[in-house]
Amino acid sequence: MAIKTIKHKDFNWYYLNDFSNEELSFLKNNFKFHPLDLKDCGGEIQRSKIDVYKNYIFLVFQFPLLDKKNNRVSINQVYFFIGKKYVITISRERVKSLHNLFYKMLSNQKLKEEAFSKGTGYLAYKILDTILRVRWSIHSYLEQQIGKIEADIDIGTKNLVFTIANLRRVLIQLKAIIDPQRLVTNALSRMNTSFLSKEMLVYFDDLDDFAEKTWFILESYRERILSLQEINESLISHRTNAVMKVLTVFSVALLPLTLLSGIYGMNIDLPYDNHPYAIWGIFGLLGLFIIIFIALLKKKDWL
Repeated sequence: MAIKTIKHKDFNWYYLNDFSNEELSFLKNNFKFHPLDLKDCGGEIQRSKIDVYKNYIFLVFQFPLLDKKNNRVSINQVYFFIGKKYVITISRERVKSLHNLFYKMLSNQKLKEEAFSKGTGYLAYKILDTILRVRWSIHSYLEQQIGKIEADIDIGTKNLVFTIANLRRVLIQLKAIIDPQRLVTNALSRMNTSFLSKEMLVYFDDLDDFAEKTWFILESYRERILSLQEINESLISHRTNAVMKVLTVFSVALLPLTLLSGIYGMNIDLPYDNHPYAIWGIFGLLGLFIIIFIALLKKKDWL
């Protein structure tokens, strides 16, 4: 059974890194949790949420995991049961920051005493604070990626469309995770329960501030990437117009030669058709006219 425990005085932290029938039986036999909460723990991935009961709080938290190589965001989900004498964390896959914190407390008596010193509410705060700050420490990477796009636009790097689109997708996925998380942390900071002391609201308010700050940072990144996308599209449109202008000028300039070639290519009697040097002279005059025409366009900066 994948259940590990840290005990300190009257408080317990139950760490479950799997959720099979054995873990479900353990929770049913030792705690009076609502069946729907237990069903959520074994169900599909869902948005962050909070349910407050008379004797415990049930939390669902989503934590982003960014694959920087492929620019993909995956989700780790952790479930929390917080009561007067216990904190239960459940994850169906190993969450590194949660795993490391548990074993640090298990081996470090001073850290354990500090985390358990103010009850289960403070222990839950320490767990959430640790995971949130580790998993949302991606601002520097996003800032670096946006700065790289800005530099690439300045030097005229091509094929930025897919780079910008990938980063936009990442930001959308991150915002979809943090939006419901803000509601949960806000509810925690305003909660009034008999089994958690009111001084815990200050610590939960710190989590709420962190979630709000993260949301505003992601929103600023979203606005910047949208602006960069507009700039890049404008530059692409400008380059396309420049190419089309050049092609149009050459098409118009070569039109007289094309017309003359078509006329003299017909099987009829035409002026000077028996004087090859005269024909070449006409072509030469038209070529001179084209050169003068292009030179005038260049002089007026129309080309």
